Amino acid sequence: MRPRIGMDRSDMQTYRLATVEHRGRIFPVVEVGGVLIDFGTGYEAYKRDTGTRDFFKAKHGYTMLDILEEWDLFDAALEGFAEHAASQVRGALPDYAYRPDEVTFLPPVLYPNKILNAGSNYYDHALEMGAAAPDRDKHEPYFFYKGSRHNAVGHGGTVYLTPRADYIDWEAELAVVIGRTAKNVPVDKAMDYVAGFTCYNDISARDRMIRHGETFDYDWFANKGNDSFAPMGPFIVPARFVGNLSDIRIRCFHNGDKVQDFSTDNIVFPIPELIANASAITTLSPGDVIATGTGAGAGMAHGVTVEHGEIHKVFEHMYAGRSRLLAPGDTIAVDIEGVGRLENNVAAYPNDPNRG
Repeated sequence: MRPRIGMDRSDMQTYRLATVEHRGRIFPVVEVGGVLIDFGTGYEAYKRDTGTRDFFKAKHGYTMLDILEEWDLFDAALEGFAEHAASQVRGALPDYAYRPDEVTFLPPVLYPNKILNAGSNYYDHALEMGAAAPDRDKHEPYFFYKGSRHNAVGHGGTVYLTPRADYIDWEAELAVVIGRTAKNVPVDKAMDYVAGFTCYNDISARDRMIRHGETFDYDWFANKGNDSFAPMGPFIVPARFVGNLSDIRIRCFHNGDKVQDFSTDNIVFPIPELIANASAITTLSPGDVIATGTGAGAGMAHGVTVEHGEIHKVFEHMYAGRSRLLAPGDTIAVDIEGVGRLENNVAAYPNDPNRG
């Protein structure tokens, strides 16, 4: 039986998953003890050394999506693989092992079928932005959609500031990675469909959010859907290794300064409810990512205090130049307890003559 979240994990070899590039080759790795093991080659070595046999079809060039699409099988197999890998990295590293500084981290899933983002899902963030007060009894989760291939950026990659906006912000978030096809999932079964968790940053073009006097008041696509506006990674931490989901610390650092420091204990709709609601709307596929929302500390709201329903005051504050926002040359980092640290550089959009 697969260990459930919150169960004793002391006798398990912990590991994390990532997708990396090395000398032009892209492949999934299993991180054990700070060393990255090429999954394809390392898995064959594990079977050879231990006499393990499995039901997987012989395949070269595994991708993270391959692993997630067969997550129930791989999740069980990876426990033994990780224990074997741990023994292999104690001495001289095998030729299929890498140090983190030898590779380029890519988004851990290349690429999710969809990236869903929960909006206004932390009480303190809704307040700091002057949004309407969340009401669990009357409302349901609000989602917006980001693309995939051109939105997703890996650890160490660059967030490019779209020339269509002048006020661009961060939102540190814990993201869920789906491991089983899910449709109309009940809340009490929702975690059975989770492969793991990763760090995520919902980069946002704040001045593209509201369209006054037009057909619709809000433009979530222009606000959130720009190229490189979905940094994630570097690792997927399997759900079995994540602790109490109701109290995970999430922090964000802008140019080294801590700008967000909140806990999932302030979430409006907990993760199982997000999964259940999203699966009622659309079928969730292995590799899909659900970003679960951010807490207080968004740059737009830096230096201003408002009440619910006063979002206009936050915009006035921002347009007066008093917010703390992203600029070319900045760094932005998301640090999540028990999951990892996602760091990205910020640059002007290529070939944009108006930005430094």
